Amino acid sequence: MSHTYANPAAIITISILFPILGTLTVILHFYTRRKTKSVLWIDDWLTLPALGLEYVLATLMLWGATTGSLGSLLPQPDDPRPDAYIFSNSDQQIRLLQIQYVADIVTVWAFGFAKLSILYFYRSIFCSRRTIRTAFHSVTMCMIVLVSVWTVVFGIGTIFICGAHPVNAWGTVAVVTSECSLQVPIVEGYAISDFIMDVIIWLLPLPRIWMLNISVRQRMALGLIFLVGLLAIAASATRMAIYIAHLINPFAQSDGETLVTYLLFWTMIECGLGVIVICLPSLRPMYRKRALNSLVNSFKKYLYRNPQSTASSAIQIDSLDGSANSNSSNVNLVRPWHSGP
Repeated sequence: MSHTYANPAAIITISILFPILGTLTVILHFYTRRKTKSVLWIDDWLTLPALGLEYVLATLMLWGATTGSLGSLLPQPDDPRPDAYIFSNSDQQIRLLQIQYVADIVTVWAFGFAKLSILYFYRSIFCSRRTIRTAFHSVTMCMIVLVSVWTVVFGIGTIFICGAHPVNAWGTVAVVTSECSLQVPIVEGYAISDFIMDVIIWLLPLPRIWMLNISVRQRMALGLIFLVGLLAIAASATRMAIYIAHLINPFAQSDGETLVTYLLFWTMIECGLGVIVICLPSLRPMYRKRALNSLVNSFKKYLYRNPQSTASSAIQIDSLDGSANSNSSNVNLVRPWHSGP
């Protein structure tokens, strides 16, 4: 296990790095909303529970990595029989199953909040009272209902994968296999549907972006912002593949902890990228404003260093400065890429 990429050092790194990056992007997200005088809406507030649940997942990962349950091989049982591991109740193995059980519940809700935040963001940009009969309006509303139902169903379903006795989820492998019969259909359905919805959600706005009355270069730039979500989709696809290929019997071999570690490793990556990506598009006004101010300041420095600059030059640059600030404020009073109803 120590020779794979999902070793304790890597687990600790991503469990610290992604929450920090997520916190910074969420802070910048709300800072940009305040600076541009934008009204906070549902998509803004949904980033907070998504970030909070990311911290819970990161805490679980750190707990497992620092106690030898994640990223390391579990201790071998004293019984020499080949199948003795299914009756092992070592502290590391029980802790590993506890982490997996809680992480499955946490990530369902984290992914659900992230998906809903993205969908409501789309509606704040592309929908208004005049577009209530458009296909995009109907599709996004259907997706919001679908994601809401998906989150509640799988969020509750993962709690009761062992029926009315959740404690069986972190018993011995023999107990999990016999008492948690719902585990396989629930987690496989959860992983596959999560990947499918990710693909639909991230591709949903691309036709609308292409129809905007902007230059081809701007369309491509906006499209690339959304396509950054492909990284999260790749992590979701990897996690789905691990579920399908190995979760039918995750401890079929004595190093089944390796598969669980891979699963949680990619879950942490998907959750971290999801929080970052849902905040990136809202930061465009800040980038645009800084770009304008930087351009004006560059012109000022050039003219002030030129000994032949005249009073008329100063008047012209002051006019340019005022014009840029006026344009910047007008652009940032509305949400990015939204020209108003």
